[in-house]
Amino acid sequence: MNGLNLPVPPCFLEKDATGEVQKLIQTAQNREIPIFYPADFVCIKNTNHELSKMFGSDEILAGWTPVDIGPKSLEKISSVISSCQKVLWIGPPDLGVLKKDTLGASQLAASLDKSSKNGCEIFVAGSTPCKAVERIPRLSSQITLLKNITVVWEFLKGRSLPGIAALDKAYTHAIRWDSVFSDPSLPLIVDIGSGNGLFLFQMGRKVKDSNFLGLEMNKKLVSRCLNGVLLSKSKNLYFISTDATSNFGPIVSSYLGALVLVTIQCPNPDFNRDVYRWKMMRRTLVEAIIDLLAINGKVFLQSDIEAVTIGMREQFITYGRGKMVIDVDDGEEWMEENPFGARTDWELHTMARGKPMYRTLLRKTG
Repeated sequence: MNGLNLPVPPCFLEKDATGEVQKLIQTAQNREIPIFYPADFVCIKNTNHELSKMFGSDEILAGWTPVDIGPKSLEKISSVISSCQKVLWIGPPDLGVLKKDTLGASQLAASLDKSSKNGCEIFVAGSTPCKAVERIPRLSSQITLLKNITVVWEFLKGRSLPGIAALDKAYTHAIRWDSVFSDPSLPLIVDIGSGNGLFLFQMGRKVKDSNFLGLEMNKKLVSRCLNGVLLSKSKNLYFISTDATSNFGPIVSSYLGALVLVTIQCPNPDFNRDVYRWKMMRRTLVEAIIDLLAINGKVFLQSDIEAVTIGMREQFITYGRGKMVIDVDDGEEWMEENPFGARTDWELHTMARGKPMYRTLLRKTG
């Protein structure tokens, strides 16, 4: 609110944070992401905490501190929550001025309970909202609770912020596909973690009636791939440097044609954990792929480590909401051959050592 030039009591302000907040607001406005803020507050008098009064968000008088949202704010927030697929609720902070829990927190918890019944994924951080949620046993058993707000940043360190990921799924990046591909209405094939682009360069030369997009976090590799596209004068091939975990949805959702194939090949596992994990595979990515994939569209998964392919396959089946089925012939667990006749550099390296590749294909049925 301070970033929007609305009055905020000093106790709620973080020193030197206004500039960063204004940058976030500008980014949201550029991407046409709505920002909602409270319309009214319940405030208590600083000299007598037994006295309370309702104020509009821009009418709070000196000597009064907001401790709860008012009915107008609650109505608006509840309306927004009702259409959300993911909610991250942080705060409010405990200023030590209340002897009982806020009514607003309890009513918000009730709104979240309704949304969770419709499949909304919910994260709650802070002692006040956690207490409110815990009063609804069914709700508290189905969401992620973090009572200490300071723990949130450690929890999210190195990970995709759920709230931002939810926004990314809803609001698209502005990409001029007609300047990237000669015909942006052709079927789209996306390779996640495209590396040096060997697989896509081969596919782009072989298949002229589709467009190919590589998503890769390594900016140097993407730069080399784009130079290769320029030299080859390819108009059905493009690469973007991005974190597909959070940006697959906003990038691909603006494409004009149908998404018919997504490939994830040889992601790097983390052997320092009891269970293999890999940076690119997160629920947010799996759900975005399934949401955007055309009916009968396919997902190709492969790795030289069996546990990694099994883990990826299980995530698509688990989070696929019954829409994904294994599409491997002859009832075999793994595909013996690469169905595309184009291989990644790691696949070639593995085969040169005489080691197996664990491949599977999934298809979207509905």
